[in-house]
Amino acid sequence: MNRQPAILIFDIGKTAKKVLVFDPQFNVLEEQAETFKEITDDDGFPADDLPRVSSWMKDRFRHYLNHSLYQITHCNVSGYGASLVNLDARGELLTPFYNYLKPFPPRCVSLFEQYNQNNQVCIDTASPYLGLLNSGLQLFWLKHERPDFFRQVATTLHLPQYFASLLNGVLATETTSVGCHTMLWDYQKNDYHNWVRREGLDPLFPPMIATTHVVSKKMESGVVQLGVGVHDSSAALMPYLATQHNPFLLLSTGTWNICFNPFNDSPLTASELAADCLCYLTYEGRPVKASRIFLGHEHEVQVQKLEAHFQVAADYYKTIQFNPQTYEQLSRTSDKPFYPVGMEGTGPLPERSVHQTKLDSFNNFEEAYHQLVRYLVQWQMLSINLVDPDAAVKDLIIVGGFTRNAVFLETLRRTMTGRNLLISDHPRASALGAAWLVCGKAGYSGNEHLLSVMPYA
Repeated sequence: MNRQPAILIFDIGKTAKKVLVFDPQFNVLEEQAETFKEITDDDGFPADDLPRVSSWMKDRFRHYLNHSLYQITHCNVSGYGASLVNLDARGELLTPFYNYLKPFPPRCVSLFEQYNQNNQVCIDTASPYLGLLNSGLQLFWLKHERPDFFRQVATTLHLPQYFASLLNGVLATETTSVGCHTMLWDYQKNDYHNWVRREGLDPLFPPMIATTHVVSKKMESGVVQLGVGVHDSSAALMPYLATQHNPFLLLSTGTWNICFNPFNDSPLTASELAADCLCYLTYEGRPVKASRIFLGHEHEVQVQKLEAHFQVAADYYKTIQFNPQTYEQLSRTSDKPFYPVGMEGTGPLPERSVHQTKLDSFNNFEEAYHQLVRYLVQWQMLSINLVDPDAAVKDLIIVGGFTRNAVFLETLRRTMTGRNLLISDHPRASALGAAWLVCGKAGYSGNEHLLSVMPYA
């Protein structure tokens, strides 16, 4: 029986670890998702069980190589960033694998100020100061807080490249991973920042390899083309860059709402940085300016308050349809403001407001929810306009959780002027981007239908 040629992609998220099989036309043939219980590091802080995830990946790789239906011809990895994997001199994994949510201690903050005076490192590296979410600071922290551990480190890999190395045997550094709010990469010099060299950290990183690099490896089942891994945010953006004929903004919605503008290559300013803007690198090494705001979290916190006040069931907001009369009435009144409670200091918003929302001023849950969304959209527009201040880009593509919220979408459509709202419901964009890269289709524009980008009407 002839086996079908297929592309194997591992899509490693912070929560779910997925393995997907695509056919040569990039249609999904099979998808499996696994979640793994977190373990704790030497401080008792939660962390991914990296050895177990690694074992799972190698097991799934062997499974599909020997599959009765599929002939795996290509394989790649899309993975979350802001995480470093350290190997010893024998190339073996050093544990623990530290979580990027772990607090960055005050002593390290003070030590790093010698480099980051006037926020200069943040500006040079297009990275807001995020503690260990700046993966470069993970190495800085190890050197100064875990010197015995640090002395054992011979090689440091970004997480997508670590997982890729389990399959291709190549230790590499790759553009999209090193350029994503790591505080490592100087965007003006196109090289590691001076502080990285002064701390002697740059020799720990393997040579830089293009995201499009492919390793040809002979297996028992045949020759497999293996990628070097890619940062999931950059991978998810790539299919849209390849298939959209007009310039666009991509608004990725969820807990964080991140707006990417691939058509704004101006250097990041200090004021943009202070408003939670940052830059990503595409697989071609081009900067992508992005703004982020904690809007999904804000929505969740505010809805819980509404549910408690109006005594409705959890997730009741999902039953609410957009009401144009309620919207217009609220648009004419200014005495029912909403104040942020869970996202102050993120995006373009200032620190915590002294004001509190007066929920008694609303007649019912529906009215209050419409007003909440009106304010959420206003805050979202502040964030969007940071990366496209002149509304020069006319198409806004929205993906993620808010695409299922009719009140949000209609309010956004009515609030935006000079832009078109488009919806994309593709749940596998990062895996698709990784598949296109390993197949040499990085600029491929023949499969627009796979992305299902539709005007919102």
